[in-house]
Amino acid sequence: MAPDDLLNSLLKQCKDIEPSPGFEGAVWNKLHTAQPLPFSAWRSWMTPLAMAAGLMIGIGVGVMFPAGDRSGTVNGAIFRNGSLTGAYMALSSGGDQ
Repeated sequence: MAPDDLLNSLLKQCKDIEPSPGFEGAVWNKLHTAQPLPFSAWRSWMTPLAMAAGLMIGIGVGVMFPAGDRSGTVNGAIFRNGSLTGAYMALSSGGDQ
């Protein structure tokens, strides 16, 4: 039996139950007088900032320490062969030497 069928059968059994005359008005009154949750200003900018920082750190680590060849560096620099920065160093210095 699907959940909707079960719910329908239970609702059909409760035909005699009627809410009090002021039930709907009381519900609307509670909805209108309810206090909204306090606005969290830091959350509106902290979440995108944390995501951007994580992305930049991930890219930085991926550029500095690629999964490929880890032997040697380009022109004695700290950039390894096969990394994006190492390829840029090789290109700007006229090739691997």
